Amino acid sequence: ALDGVDDFVDCGNPTSLQITGELSISAWFKTSSTSAQAIVSKDGEDPNRSFLLIYSSSSNTIKFIIFQGSSINVAASTSLVADGNWHHVMGVKIYIDGTLEGTNVGGGGSINNTSAEFHIGKKERATGDFFNGVIDEVAVWNSDQSANASSIYNSGVPNDISSLSPLSWWRCGDGDTSPTLTDNG
Repeated sequence: ALDGVDDFVDCGNPTSLQITGELSISAWFKTSSTSAQAIVSKDGEDPNRSFLLIYSSSSNTIKFIIFQGSSINVAASTSLVADGNWHHVMGVKIYIDGTLEGTNVGGGGSINNTSAEFHIGKKERATGDFFNGVIDEVAVWNSDQSANASSIYNSGVPNDISSLSPLSWWRCGDGDTSPTLTDNG
């Protein structure tokens, strides 16, 4: 479990996560905290910002935010998810538990390719927004996985997504030895 104070996973800035085109991020999470908290991010100080998937305390929803040049494009969920139960989120648009809840309101263009590190459980920015709860099965693709949203959700049970060829996939415990997480992508 991540304590919401200083726990997070630093995945560095590998070339495979310097995505500038299509992007999908999938994760399972559980939290009761209504504080702003990042599920995953590649979001440094301005202008070093690429993308983030974050719980928004102001709207009590999940937001998938992509930075393209000076544009900020946001897709937001409608479900309240800080209920202490497991939920699956997928950002390409925004899916909660396999159901489309929001689409990106911005325009096209390339995602900013920055030197920001990919983090699970916090933003790189000074504010931190550390996650308070549990995050599992984080996966990243450089393609649109919308057609697979319901099968990735799989009726509330994480499943083997290796057939979907994620670029990166952190199982968060399945075969890992603390404190190291293995990228299974």
